[in-house]
Amino acid sequence: MRYEAEAAIVPLLERHAARLEQLSDARWLSDAEAQARLHRNAQRLYDLDAVAIGAQGLVPAIASWMAASPGLAAVKARDAVLARTRLASSPEPASVAEASNLAIVRDAIRRLKPVLAERAGIAIVLPDAPTLAAQLGVPQATDWASNALVEVIRFLGAEEPDLLLLSATEPTVDATIESLAEFFGIALVPIGAAAPEGVVILSAADFCALDESSAIPRGRLYTTDGEIDPASDPQRVRSVIDLLRARSGNE
Repeated sequence: MRYEAEAAIVPLLERHAARLEQLSDARWLSDAEAQARLHRNAQRLYDLDAVAIGAQGLVPAIASWMAASPGLAAVKARDAVLARTRLASSPEPASVAEASNLAIVRDAIRRLKPVLAERAGIAIVLPDAPTLAAQLGVPQATDWASNALVEVIRFLGAEEPDLLLLSATEPTVDATIESLAEFFGIALVPIGAAAPEGVVILSAADFCALDESSAIPRGRLYTTDGEIDPASDPQRVRSVIDLLRARSGNE
């Protein structure tokens, strides 16, 4: 992907892409082909430099709920996470990586790789350990959350995604996670309050509000700190991406 040599434009817009495909949350969260299709078509529509899977940063939290409650549907697990429902008991970290939603993500990556080929990369959006623990209503369980994230990254890292976007207000980069990303050859990029040099992080609202009069810093990666509104006008999203590409000299 172009991240290595030129500026890459990778906004977080998974649910927006699902809306464009008229896919319900229940469908794309539980169907690898549907998940691959929404990202594949969004990449074609917007000429994205990478697609961002798990853009809400909830994949490990959903997997934790599903591991703790076998038989729980992915969409219900997601709703429990969004409601900040407290997870009654923390499952074994290894069992988190065995949750069916992670298999869906893995299979979606496998479908996307040959289609995207050299045209675009694949990014995985994950929370840091404190954020994962908070998502599950157990903010004190950061050690367990760190171990669970290690298992998730081991599972998904084997598919060799290009980027790991670590999403948190103030991302905490665990040394083990950093080592794992290096082992799998994945570029680890914390996105939050303190962006690494060369990484331009825009709020979802600011992203959609960009126009010719906006002051846009130059960077090697442009992304958002959260998902853009699923109901955003596709023409507006495309115009912003075209503007960023022109300003960053990547036309």
